Amino acid sequence: MKRRTVILPFLLPRLTDRAAAQFIELLHELIGGIEHHYAAQLHRYHKRLQKHQKEIRYHQHSLSSQFNDPPF
Repeated sequence: MKRRTVILPFLLPRLTDRAAAQFIELLHELIGGIEHHYAAQLHRYHKRLQKHQKEIRYHQHSLSSQFNDPPF
């Protein structure tokens, strides 16, 4: 397996295979709990972001079609 360099603001300790697996499992559980806690907010945020991106595409399309239409 190729090693990947990751820059962290701290050094990670060497762990046994079992401890590393348990640590990763703990992190997954933690992330899952945080995502569940903030799920409604994440949903609203992504919905607003998607709406905003659609509005930008609509305005860009409107502007480009204004300049591409013949004057008569």
